Amino acid sequence: MPFITDGRTLIRDALAGRYAMPAFNVSSLEMGRACIEAAEAEQAPVILQTYPGDLDQATPHVFAAMVRALAEEASVPVMLHLDHGDGLERATACLRAGYSSVMFDGDELPLAENVARSRTIATVAHAAGASMEVAAGGFGAGEGDGGVHLTEPDAAVTLMRETGADMVACSVGSRHGQPSKLDLGRLEAIAEAVRGPLVLHGGSGIPADDLARATELGVVKVNIGAALFRATVSAWREAAPGAQVHYEVLPVVRDALRRVAREKIRLMRVHARA
Repeated sequence: MPFITDGRTLIRDALAGRYAMPAFNVSSLEMGRACIEAAEAEQAPVILQTYPGDLDQATPHVFAAMVRALAEEASVPVMLHLDHGDGLERATACLRAGYSSVMFDGDELPLAENVARSRTIATVAHAAGASMEVAAGGFGAGEGDGGVHLTEPDAAVTLMRETGADMVACSVGSRHGQPSKLDLGRLEAIAEAVRGPLVLHGGSGIPADDLARATELGVVKVNIGAALFRATVSAWREAAPGAQVHYEVLPVVRDALRRVAREKIRLMRVHARA
């Protein structure tokens, strides 16, 4: 199936169909392949995404070419997103490489500056025929508690309406790399105010019931990173000691990743309309 060049296509479909798409953070061929195979098994669209840290290992052109090649052999829609983009230069590089979507994470900035910089990046993304995600909250840094900034509904509305962004990331209790419980009351208030596509980060630790309710409230994208990284490391440690060559290890890792990815896809499609 052709690679989805404009992320707005899948975002609109998810909002109308009342389901969310897992956005899987991938940093290798094996991770990308496993997530797409999981999506094919569930017959669901899928988002692959890269951190800025991943782009220190390989350029946006390398990741875009890899994902496009995988998508051309897939039976489900696949798009590529920049996660936690840190500015116009990074976003532009990814868009030029052919990314379907970019995020600007300006949550640590004063709201007015976040709006101004997000508006510029949204304009560039739309000119490139791609979608843009804006940040209206903080989700913590890795395994720690620092950096959590819960979203206020008014701020989410301001960022969506004044930037032209296509989706807004909302912090309502989920945290990067940690088990968490959503503040569903806060999410409901944001959904009522924004009335548009919402995004959750820190999706690896969100309970199934909370994810199900989130899809009803307009969450269309949920980031999954830690669950994949942990599965990769665990499977590699288990398989590597007895292996003679890496070809014996890679299928074990891919199987572990597929199981995680299929579980997340199922959880986010419980309300999907046919």
